[in-house]
Amino acid sequence: MTRPQDQPAAAPAAPKHFLSSLATTTLWTGLWAGLAAILLGMGFVPWLLSDTARLSRLIARAVPGLQADVAIGRAQVGWIGPIVIEDVRVVPRNGGRPPATIKRIEGNHGLLGMLLSLGDLGRFRVEGFQADILFEANRDSNLTGLFIPPPPAAGQSGPAPARRSPVRVRFEVDGAVARIEGPWSPDAWMSDPTDIKVALLPSADGNFSEWTVDGVQLLDEAKLEANVAQGVLAYIAPVMADAARPSGRFSLKLDGATFPVGAPDAARLSGSLVMHEVNLGPGPMVKNMLDSLPGRLQPPDSVRITDNANVEFHLANRRIWHKGLEFGVPLAKPAQRLDINSSGSVGLDDKSLDLKFALPLPADLPTDRPLLAALAGKSISIGIGGVLGEPRVNFDGSIRATAGEVAVDLLDRLRSPRQPQPPKPTPAPTPQWIPPQANGPAAAGATEPEAAPATQPPGSTAEKLNQSKLKLPSEIGKDPSAAAIIDLVGGVLEEVAKRRAERAAAAAENPNAAPPAPRRGRLLRRIAPPPSPPAPAPAAPATP
Repeated sequence: MTRPQDQPAAAPAAPKHFLSSLATTTLWTGLWAGLAAILLGMGFVPWLLSDTARLSRLIARAVPGLQADVAIGRAQVGWIGPIVIEDVRVVPRNGGRPPATIKRIEGNHGLLGMLLSLGDLGRFRVEGFQADILFEANRDSNLTGLFIPPPPAAGQSGPAPARRSPVRVRFEVDGAVARIEGPWSPDAWMSDPTDIKVALLPSADGNFSEWTVDGVQLLDEAKLEANVAQGVLAYIAPVMADAARPSGRFSLKLDGATFPVGAPDAARLSGSLVMHEVNLGPGPMVKNMLDSLPGRLQPPDSVRITDNANVEFHLANRRIWHKGLEFGVPLAKPAQRLDINSSGSVGLDDKSLDLKFALPLPADLPTDRPLLAALAGKSISIGIGGVLGEPRVNFDGSIRATAGEVAVDLLDRLRSPRQPQPPKPTPAPTPQWIPPQANGPAAAGATEPEAAPATQPPGSTAEKLNQSKLKLPSEIGKDPSAAAIIDLVGGVLEEVAKRRAERAAAAAENPNAAPPAPRRGRLLRRIAPPPSPPAPAPAAPATP
């Protein structure tokens, strides 16, 4: 029989706090491991973003529709310190010249500040920004095709709507310059440095985000050269397109611009272009316009933009609209020119023209072009279509309406009785009237018999009118009313010239003769027949 004291003693029980100590140790180990992973990850993220190739891909993906790669020379990214990126180039994927280069971009805080700001990336200072634009003869450049519009969503018609961006950012560009090259001049045009402020912010209603550019004086009396005139300013002042020898100075001011994210068709900008003593050779637009006018004015050696002309422009629906552009074409008479006011738009993508020229004709145009002289003092409106460099002149009916107005004024003047003019005082006594010879001028009140039409001699007024009718635009030359108006004006001018020649010859033959009374010609008899002559008085009885 075994006694209790003879049984083996039981193993001592484990302390109760051992399990809790093991759990605590495991928990702390996990916490430290997690913290180490977080710290390692936090240290890894800046290293990851500092890789220039990886950062270039991230930036390119952040700009929707960008058909270019962003090459970076050096990047410094940290959680606390500022982000610095150097030697940035935008390289088109088609292999063209980089349109933009930047020496240095520096932010005002690091990654931690960006995370705590809930999408506000802060402010970045940009130094050494240069836009390098290379134009071709058709005005395409290395900017063409740099962006493509996003494809429309399924079931969507029309352009894609603007969208919101998850971030906000501001850029302050110090000393930005533009360099422009083209086939119009062997020398590149360079702008003066300009400070520009750009921001990506929500729109006023908060429905989408947009890039905004603050108003700024971009250029102040910059030198006008062929490359900038043909490549850039021709969209604001189309008269410069393919015009030779541009000279002078200009100022360019931007009132502001907005570019909604993902909706390039909704971009808006406005500003003003001021011309300072600008001269240029006549381009195809001026030549075609002068060729279309009655009288066939010869193109001048130069065209002068009105001094300090303030041309207001704005971008809407992918077209540049302008108004206030005035330029003058010199005429044959000294100190006289044909002033032209231009307004309308030019397409950014297709370079199409939709312009309106207003021509107030001077009151004393050259009299050797009868039809042009008949339109003196009137206004003509001309439409310009086609594309930049290949304009097409379209009359909007104003010449026909103006010619009709001239005809009505002329008929009213011919139908109204002439007012007697007071005689001019002469120091010599009144000479006796000498009866005209048989071959001299007709007596007062006499009329000419109708003459059969004859072939007009070269250089006569009628011959010039016939030439003018042949040179008129087809839509006017085929109009019977326009031809009738030309014949009417030409007949009056021919009659006036003939009467003046006859009177001059009579005065030369009989210098002491009294001036004959006004005579009524063929055209006047058609419009207002002369009154019947009074019955002759009875003859006096003969004196025995």
